[in-house]
Amino acid sequence: MDNLTQPNRPDLISTVEVTEDVELGLVPAWSYSALKTFETCAYRTYIAKVKRVKEDYGPAAERGTRIHDEAERFVRHELGDEVPDSLRKFSQNFLELKQLFADGKVQTEGEWGFTLSWEPTGWISPDTWARVKLDALVSETDTSARVIDYKTGKQAGNEIAHSQQALIYAIATFFMFPDLEIVNTEMWYLDHGTTMEQTYTRDEAMIFMPKLHERAITMTTATKFPPNPSTYNCRWCSFGKGPEPHCEWASS
Repeated sequence: MDNLTQPNRPDLISTVEVTEDVELGLVPAWSYSALKTFETCAYRTYIAKVKRVKEDYGPAAERGTRIHDEAERFVRHELGDEVPDSLRKFSQNFLELKQLFADGKVQTEGEWGFTLSWEPTGWISPDTWARVKLDALVSETDTSARVIDYKTGKQAGNEIAHSQQALIYAIATFFMFPDLEIVNTEMWYLDHGTTMEQTYTRDEAMIFMPKLHERAITMTTATKFPPNPSTYNCRWCSFGKGPEPHCEWASS
C-alpha cells in the first residue's frame, strides 16, 4: 500500500461525468464534514469557507481533537506502552494497532486528496477537489483492508450519518488502492466501548459513487448559499451566537 497512485481507472462508473472542465464555484473542494455542513445549511458553509470566519466548535470538539491526537501518538509508539485513559475501553484494539504499526501494516492520519477525476493528488494542491482523512488504515491482505475511525461522541442517533461517512471512506480507499477488493469500515466509539462495522466489496461501494459525486459537484459548483435555519441546525452552529453574530437568520 505504499503506492498512492494508480495508472488505470477500472472502477470509474460510466454514468458519472468526471471531466476536468467543470466550472467550480466559491468552495472548490469538499470533505465529508464540509459536505454534511453544506447540505444542512449552505449559508454556514458560506460564512466559514467564503467569508473565512473561524467557527467555534466548543469544548466537545476540542476534546475530540485531543483524544484523536493521543490515539495517533499511541499507535505510532510516541506515548509509551500504557494505553491512555481516553482509549481504555479499546485497550486491546489499540495495543493490536500499535503492534501492526510496528509491523508496517498500519497507516495513521492519512490525508488523501483527489482531483475531479478521482485521481490521487496532494492534500493541498491546485487540483485538489476532494479530501478524505482516515484515522487508521490497516492492510490485511493484498486485496483487503480495514478503515478505522475514532468517535468521541455518541453513537445513538448518528448511525445514518456515520454509515455515510464510512461509505465515503470505503469509496476513497478503493480509488486509492486499485488492487483492493474488500474494505471493512469500523467506527470505534471510544466513550462507549461499542463499534459499528460494515464490509464493502469494490462493486458494492462503487454503486454509490455516482450519487456521491453528484452531491459533491453540487457543493463545489455552488454560487448561492441559502440559509436553512431551524432549532436543530442552529443549535450546533456558533455563527448565530455571541454579541456580534455573523448569521442574521439564526434560530433560537
